[in-house]
Amino acid sequence: MKSVLRYFTILLAGGLAACVQTQENLSDFYPVSYQNLSGWDKENYGQLLTLFRQNCQYLEKLPPNRHLGGVQGLFGGQAQDWLQSCNAANAVNVADPAQAKQFFETWLQPYQYTINGTTGKVTGYYEPDVEGSTVRTDVYKVPVYRKPRDLIARKNTDGQIEYGFIQGGLFVPYYTRAQIDQGALSGKGLEIAWVKDPIDLFFMQIQGSGRIVLPDGQILRLGYAGKNGQPYTALGRLMIDQGLMDSQSINMFSVRAWLHSHPEQAVSLMEQNKNYVFFRRLTDQRHDTGPIGTLGAPLTAGRSVAVDKQWIPLGVPLWLETTMPSPAQNQTDSLVRYPWKRMVFAQDVGGGVTGMSRVDLFTGWGAQAGWYAGLMNEEGKVFILLPRRSEQQSLPITTTQQPSAQ
Repeated sequence: MKSVLRYFTILLAGGLAACVQTQENLSDFYPVSYQNLSGWDKENYGQLLTLFRQNCQYLEKLPPNRHLGGVQGLFGGQAQDWLQSCNAANAVNVADPAQAKQFFETWLQPYQYTINGTTGKVTGYYEPDVEGSTVRTDVYKVPVYRKPRDLIARKNTDGQIEYGFIQGGLFVPYYTRAQIDQGALSGKGLEIAWVKDPIDLFFMQIQGSGRIVLPDGQILRLGYAGKNGQPYTALGRLMIDQGLMDSQSINMFSVRAWLHSHPEQAVSLMEQNKNYVFFRRLTDQRHDTGPIGTLGAPLTAGRSVAVDKQWIPLGVPLWLETTMPSPAQNQTDSLVRYPWKRMVFAQDVGGGVTGMSRVDLFTGWGAQAGWYAGLMNEEGKVFILLPRRSEQQSLPITTTQQPSAQ
C-alpha cells in the first residue's frame, strides 16, 4: 500500500534549502514564509494550539528515538524532535490568539515540496454507519473479522513489511479477499459482528473504521486492527479500465449504486481488490469523537488527514490548500466547489495514499460526512511544518527561500 523508495537523499540544516532526489525524480523541498500559506492570517490559532498540544500528548508517550515516518534525515521524523516545541506550546496562553499565532511562527518552519511541478491530490474518508448485529441472523450474515492470530507481519530481505502465515513450515502470503469470502477464516471465532451487505463491509474496510448500529439502537465502534497485506486495487479505477463506468461520473455513490444494481457481478468485482482489512472493538471511545488514527489519537473532522508515512511523519502539522464540494449541492453533475485552506494534522495512514502531496482528509461520521468524503477528489497544495532547530529560532519568520537549482 505504500510506495517503495529505493533511494533518496535529503538535506535539512541551518535554514538551507532542502533538495530531495529519488528515482521518482522528486524536485524541490524548500522552506517558505508563513506569507506563502494562503489563508494563514484567518486561521483559528487557539483551536490549532489545542490540537497541537493534544498531538504532543501522544508524541511525548513514545520512546524519544521512535521513528514517526518521513524521509531519512528529516528533522521532525523522531519523537524527540518535537519535545522543545511541545514544551513551548504548553507555556502559551491558548486563549490569546496573538500568542498562539506567534508560537507557530516561532517554533515551526513551513516547507513546500512538489513532485515534478505537479499539484497534489486530496480525497476524503469518513466513519460510516452500518446496520449490523453481534450475533448471526438470517438478515445479518456477512461476518466482520478481527485480526487473525496466525497473521504475521515481518520484514523481508529488502526491508519491506510482508504479511503471511506459516503453512507446512513455510511462510506464505496471507489469504486474499476472495479466499476469505469463500470461508478461509470461518470457524475460527474471529467474528466481531455481522452486517447485512458485503458492499457495506467493503466500503467500511476502505474507510478503516465504522459504527455498527445494532438492532436495539446501540452503537458498536470498530477501529482498524490490521490488513492481510495483499495488494490494494482501487475499485473505481478498475471499473473505468473495464468500461463499466466513465471517469466523469465515478464517485463513491455511483460505484455503490452500480454494485447494488449488478449483484451478480458485485462480489467478484470487489474480490479483484485482494486487500482485506480487519477490525477491533473500541470499548472506550466516546460517540462524539472520531475513530483512533495510526498515531493513537482520536481523529478530528476537518483537521485530521491520512498520509504516506514514507514521506510525511505522523503527528506533523500540514498546511492544506484545496477545494471542497458545496453543501448546497447534491447532484454530482452540478457540484459547486469553494476554496478550503487550513492547518491539518497527519494522524493516520491509508491504502492508496502514496507520495508527499497526497492526503486523505477525515470528514467525520454519518451521512453528511459520507457526502463530503464520497465527492472529494480535489487538486491541492500541501506544506509541511517542521520544528525549527534551536539555532533557527532567531531566523526571520518572513524570510522566503526559493527552490535550489537542480
